[in-house]
Amino acid sequence: MARLQILELPEGSGDDRPPFVLVVDECMPQRIVVGLDSSWQDHWQQLADKIGARGVLVFDDTIDIPANEITLTHVQEAADGNVVRLRVEPDLTGFTDTVMAEAVSAQTKVVEAVGQNQGDRKAALTDALGMDRLRDWDDIRNAVAGIRRDCDDKAEAIERVRRLHQPVEHRGKTICWECSDYDFPGQTTDSAPVAYEQCGTLRALNGNTERSPEE
Repeated sequence: MARLQILELPEGSGDDRPPFVLVVDECMPQRIVVGLDSSWQDHWQQLADKIGARGVLVFDDTIDIPANEITLTHVQEAADGNVVRLRVEPDLTGFTDTVMAEAVSAQTKVVEAVGQNQGDRKAALTDALGMDRLRDWDDIRNAVAGIRRDCDDKAEAIERVRRLHQPVEHRGKTICWECSDYDFPGQTTDSAPVAYEQCGTLRALNGNTERSPEE
């Protein structure tokens, strides 16, 4: 079904009303013979002349003229079957301020939650370290670094002891090198051989302080 639209043209100084062009789409051009000399004329052009249009444009495709629409398109069918297109621009007054206020409120809540979590973690750390809760994070970090260095030093010392009390095979038995005063070149012991599993030093390092029946 053909659609009729108006395309307004720039107004000239001598125009008593805005000039316009009649636009017809979804319709094939229709020409009729009007004279014995086979002259013809388009009936859409006749309509344009009657309504005072500067011309007529006929298209078989759908042509939408942006100037005839408003922003938000709502299409509905009128009682006579014609399609009515309305575009409504939303009123965004105050929308930006509302969004910014909500964003600031959310950011404030996040900062408060993070601050509360940090306070809880700080209190737990100072209690574990035996420190005053009023200490700052630098003091806590320095205390933890000191504990780490002390642990590393003790672990290295324990490893040196373990290397000193290493196992060695002597006359078909595994004995402790240090406790037996083992002489590697002569493959002899200056003290009574001590079985490796009975080494008191290693047992103490392993947390076993009970004495075996053999001792």
